[in-house]
Amino acid sequence: MSRVVDFKLDGPRMKPKRRPPVKKILVFLTLLFSTLTTRSSWAKGDLAVGPTNYEMVEAPTAYTLMHGGYDLVTRIYENGGLFLRANVGFQDFFMFGFSANAANVIGQGTIQIQTPRLFLKFKVLDQKNSPVALAVGWDDRGYGTVVNGRFTPGLQKGFYGVVSHEFPELGSLQVHAGLNLVQFDNFDASQDLGAFMGTSFALAPPLMFNFELDKLLSSFWQFNANIVFNVDSPLRVGVDFRDINQGALLSRMIRVQYMGFF
Repeated sequence: MSRVVDFKLDGPRMKPKRRPPVKKILVFLTLLFSTLTTRSSWAKGDLAVGPTNYEMVEAPTAYTLMHGGYDLVTRIYENGGLFLRANVGFQDFFMFGFSANAANVIGQGTIQIQTPRLFLKFKVLDQKNSPVALAVGWDDRGYGTVVNGRFTPGLQKGFYGVVSHEFPELGSLQVHAGLNLVQFDNFDASQDLGAFMGTSFALAPPLMFNFELDKLLSSFWQFNANIVFNVDSPLRVGVDFRDINQGALLSRMIRVQYMGFF
């Protein structure tokens, strides 16, 4: 927003001793207006120097939110559960967040509120400077109920490393792969050690698809997918399909995401 300030001089007019640097002032105002316009475009998310889709369905990618960006993600899952996450991006290579989760919020049964959990993620390599993007992170956020420190059905990722590569010439097709360790205490390789891989692509800018294979090293691997539609610039709505490979365990979850900038 520009501000116009009107200066008035009282008393007799006096001839200035020298002419003001009009050209310099015009150049300065032009540069200032250009900077403000560019920052406004960034605030609207129009200019992203790299991908910002930091996850597929339940598995992460090697990307992070833009600097100063934030998002709020609400997921409604089976048995009336409500999963809420908030994330903040910093310097295009780091993001952090927290979560709140409660089971039986909708429907019958006692509401079970879980302790808020933490999320940290560092992008170690960027595809602008290397063949792939590489990120490491800690994500203790899961949803459902907690048994022996593990969430069910939405198991937390714990410590993980992930690589991603985008093919801009193929319509922004992305591939991702990574490994994760859920927890160190009471370690059980059949439950705590996992691998994941998947792909993300957009048929059109407002419509994103994600497919992933998750928990590949465990006894309960999953094939998950989702469709995310950009309703308006800051608002995204989608449907997650989890356990597609399990038939009777297939579940559908509503996802609502709001993105903005500080």
